[in-house]
Amino acid sequence: MQNAVTAPVHDRMPAILDPDSYDLWLDPGMNDVSAASELLKPYDARLMRCYPVSTRINHVGNDDEECSAPVELAQMQNRLFS
Repeated sequence: MQNAVTAPVHDRMPAILDPDSYDLWLDPGMNDVSAASELLKPYDARLMRCYPVSTRINHVGNDDEECSAPVELAQMQNRLFS
């Protein structure tokens, strides 16, 4: 499952749920497969944006907001050849 924003990056995308669906998705007693499947649809691409981020995100020890901060592509390309 993908949408127009995620397709250029990968052929799959994570499940992104509306906040109204959190309780249903996280309910340990929920066993209605059709109800769960209904939640798994491509997220509206108009509500998303795509931008380059630092390679800092590639290291599991980095778990902070800086991982998702936008960077200029030139910054990333300079690191490839240094």
